[in-house]
Amino acid sequence: MESAAAIGLRFVLYADLLILFGVAAWPFHARPAAQLAPRRGVVIALALVGLVVSAAALWMTVAAMTGAGLLDLDRGTLSFVLRETPIGTASAVRAVALLLVATLVLMGRGRLVVVVSAAVAVATLAWSGHAAATEGTAGTLHRAADIAHLLAAGVWLGALVILAACVFRPLRRERERAMAVAALGGFARTGSVVVATMIASGAVNLVSILGIAGLPAMPQTTYGRLLLAKLALFGAMLGLAAINRWRLTPALAAAGSDAGAWPAERRIRLSIMLETTAAILILVLVAWLGTLDPGEFLR
Repeated sequence: MESAAAIGLRFVLYADLLILFGVAAWPFHARPAAQLAPRRGVVIALALVGLVVSAAALWMTVAAMTGAGLLDLDRGTLSFVLRETPIGTASAVRAVALLLVATLVLMGRGRLVVVVSAAVAVATLAWSGHAAATEGTAGTLHRAADIAHLLAAGVWLGALVILAACVFRPLRRERERAMAVAALGGFARTGSVVVATMIASGAVNLVSILGIAGLPAMPQTTYGRLLLAKLALFGAMLGLAAINRWRLTPALAAAGSDAGAWPAERRIRLSIMLETTAAILILVLVAWLGTLDPGEFLR
């Protein structure tokens, strides 16, 4: 039960922070469709949910570290973890970053600072996973790759949320279809950088966690099989993104009348839905993998 709760909290935390960063960054890389960014209330809600879930995840982690019950933790133990451990420091930095996001968005100021603060909140997740256990120069490289991987994933996931909200609303008028095409085409250019970053940083993470010698043993362990499933889903997302860019978006742009546009709209909606579903499943696997011991490869 505790393991399921830990996985659930990790999933919600990762999903919330990645979407927060992705939607905040949207206007900076998708200028032709910048007005599709969510309203301020949505961003504030994401920041506040992140605060609550982050606190709950830290509470559960400290309870697991000390062997105490969730209701038996005392202030001294929590204070020690916050001040003296990397995960405590990361949680404190995350809380400050999320409070800054909520405050600035509420005031309607500092859009760039909001994006940077959201990026900092995402970056702190590198100290709640396996990258935190790697020491020395290798650990620094591992955490840097993990941060790059998380930020790229956030840009992609946030864009999927915005694109889904765009294409699943009625596109009855030509102007609405033009906006959807601008959004899809704008992210296609960013997507190339995102994919390259995720592949490069993912390769570093894979070798850092398993080592070259551990790669052949991946199908023999639970951790390895989940990791292979994650890679398969990532491959599916790449395929869907390629279809969106080279076939479905041009087809939607070329559609003229409402009757002619409907098949193109239906196909792009299905593709975005499948891509978003794959992203959600990947986050579930990431949350699950974070609770497992990759050291089984070495035994």
